[in-house]
Amino acid sequence: KQDGKDIVVMGGGDLARTLFEAGVIDEIGFNIQPVLLGSGVPLYHEMSRQIDLELIECRQLTGGCVYVTYRVKN
Repeated sequence: KQDGKDIVVMGGGDLARTLFEAGVIDEIGFNIQPVLLGSGVPLYHEMSRQIDLELIECRQLTGGCVYVTYRVKN
């Protein structure tokens, strides 16, 4: 119940949806792998509203991976 700073939470799409809808996420990061899958677990599950993002950083990693960071626009 206190303000936090630089807290990292790792979890699945259900946890992310809960935190997005509570309005407590201010930044997200993705490591994008250069592989296309035909099926799998969705990154984020259906939410009650659209979440707009602003790109903060994009950098190339070894093996063709890309790491991107976005700020959540409220």
